[in-house]
Order: sequence, then C-alpha cells, then structure tokens
Amino acid sequence: MLSRRSILFASAAAALSQPMRALHAQTVATATVAERAVTVLSDGAFEMPLAMAARDIAPAEIEAVTRASGPLVSVLNVTCIRQGDATVMIDCGSGANFLPGTGKLGASLEQAGVKPESVTHVLFTHLHPDHFWGALDDFDTPLFPNAKWIADRREIAFWTDPKVYERLPEDRHAFAAGAQRIIKELGDRLEAGSPGHEWAPGIASFDTAGHTPGHVSFELNGADGPLFVLGDALTHPQISFARPQWRPASDHDGDLAVAARQRVLARATAEKAQVIGYHLPGALGRVERDGAAFRFVKAG
Repeated sequence: MLSRRSILFASAAAALSQPMRALHAQTVATATVAERAVTVLSDGAFEMPLAMAARDIAPAEIEAVTRASGPLVSVLNVTCIRQGDATVMIDCGSGANFLPGTGKLGASLEQAGVKPESVTHVLFTHLHPDHFWGALDDFDTPLFPNAKWIADRREIAFWTDPKVYERLPEDRHAFAAGAQRIIKELGDRLEAGSPGHEWAPGIASFDTAGHTPGHVSFELNGADGPLFVLGDALTHPQISFARPQWRPASDHDGDLAVAARQRVLARATAEKAQVIGYHLPGALGRVERDGAAFRFVKAG
C-alpha cells in the first residue's frame, strides 16, 4: 500500500518531468462563444525530457520537429466557462503537491475574479495528476464546495480497479493511488458520465480515449462555429499536429490515442473549430491543413 506521502511526492512525477521556474498566476486566453465567457487560466508549467515526446523516434528527429534541443516545457491550461448562473471548470489543475512550477490555479482564479464557491460544475477530461489532483484543497476538502463533479465512467472504473497497478508501469503507480484517494474524498459528489451527452448546460462530451482509457473532450457551439476543449487529445504545438502518428510516452494506448488525434484534427479543420489544448502554449487557436499534416495557429 502506498502511503499518502508517497502519493504526494511520487517518483512517477519526478520521472515524468524536471523542476522549472514557476509561471505567475495568469489568464492565458479568453473567448466568447454564444454569450458564454470562456477564460483559460494557468496552473503553471513543468519541464519533461525531450524523449517523452515520442516513443521510438530518434532524438534528432524530435528536435527537428520541435525546434528544441533541451527539455520540453509543458504548460497547464484550465478552462473556465461562465454562462448565466453556471460557472463550469474543465479540469482543475494539479494542486499543491504535484511538481514544482505547478499548482497555480488558485491564484489564477483569484486574479480572474472566480470564487471557488461560485463554481457549479467541474468536468474532467481525464484523471491524470495534472488535471485531477487540484480537486482537493490543502485541507483535503473539495476545492469547489458547491460543484457537481463529473468524469467519464470508463475513467473512474480504470483508476479504481483493484488490478489497475498490474496495468500500469511501476513509475505510474502513484498516479493510481492519488486518483483513488481523491475519488474517495469526493465520494458521491463525483458522478459518472458518458461521451456524447451534455455534462453541463450546452457543453457536451465526445470520445477521445487513448491518452487514458476514458479520456473525453468537450464542445460548445456558437454562431461562428464550435469550440473544442481537448484536454490531452493534442499535447504539443508541433508534434501533435505535424506528426499525429507519433506516440508520446504519456499515452496509455498508443493506437487509440493516434486515432483520436487524427479524428480531432480532421474534425477541427472541417468545422473551422476553435480549440483549447491543456498543454498548448497560448491554449486557444485553430487547426489548419499543412500539406499532408496540420498546424496549430494560436489565437491573436
């Protein structure tokens, strides 16, 4: 049994990344979709080894696509949607105990004037630490005390399965232990949803499993086209678009994740959708064709 200390200071997280100078609390991007105010808030950033960007790809080839020779900086972008009396968070950051440089959501919420008690819904793309561990505050109580919390039923089933440790490499065991602890603390506040349904008014989930077994993304529709909040369906501003067939080390099922990326890229291009990526610098942009592949065009 993993102790709480081992969950909070997990070797898994250390293996995934390296410490970096923390980003300040900030609003990353804003948009308006059908009278909904969309605000993307920073939860900070961390660094990860270049090799994690793609399995079985030569470092020189990764460097050529990313135009980087050192560690990759992975930003954390949490989406807040305000519509009438509802305030909807999509994911909730990493909390105080994941990695140096992360856990800035609370300060970003304060800067943006979003009070935790005003949040009515928290929708999860998936339950990895940098998306889920921020669900609890420093006192192990829900950060958003009045919210309805929803995650995909496949995702909840995967992380709470007693045999989950057999399905994960040892350096990810702390991810499961952390998810189980938080799911237990949320208790019956956490509801199980399914893709293809509205999880909050006007916000529907769609299936993008692969990065994790129950990964979903969300869509809002407006007169100027849809907005997709993609979580980790697309994770890198060059690789995910120019080389969607590459398999990042963080993907649970590489084949499913590749298929999900290709579906999202094709659909976003065809529907002229705005997209928000959890790990994309600037967060908000559009997908354009670039020869046989795609490119991310940041808003503004």
